[in-house]
Amino acid sequence: MKISLFVLPIIATSLFLVGLCGNIFSPSDKKNTLTNKTTHLETPLGETIQLDDLTKNAKLKGKWIVLDFWASWNSESLKEKNLLNDVYSQYNTKNLEIVSVSLDNSKERWKNAVAQNNSSWLEVSDLKGWESAACNKYNVSALPYRILLNPQGEIVKKTNSNQELVKTLEEVL
Repeated sequence: MKISLFVLPIIATSLFLVGLCGNIFSPSDKKNTLTNKTTHLETPLGETIQLDDLTKNAKLKGKWIVLDFWASWNSESLKEKNLLNDVYSQYNTKNLEIVSVSLDNSKERWKNAVAQNNSSWLEVSDLKGWESAACNKYNVSALPYRILLNPQGEIVKKTNSNQELVKTLEEVL
């Protein structure tokens, strides 16, 4: 009996602390913080783009948008990025734009990779790698990764495959 009277306050205090910490760090709070976080990214020329307002950007307004997550240090995303040139050529005339979001940390490596790819679409980065607000906003956990947004900015498809992306584009465009 003496042991249970001693243990009971410890258990009660532990449960209280777990409940308190659970409320502070609950997934719904984290989700709201990420979705409310403004995501500013820069182009290689230093222009600032707000990822949260892509559908209000003059060049992107009313367009279907592919968010292409990649990095210069990831060979698979570089290979897929070259294939994305074909996707862009085929669907750009059908109301599609691409915004490539780099998860690089090095501005020099990022700019060199952009120059080598010679893409015709918008390239952006905040140079924070996996800590990028864009990466967190869209729950990106692997590269390459593509997200298709409709003209209202709603997510239609998430994929790491150009084939799946093309299949979805054929259905919606």
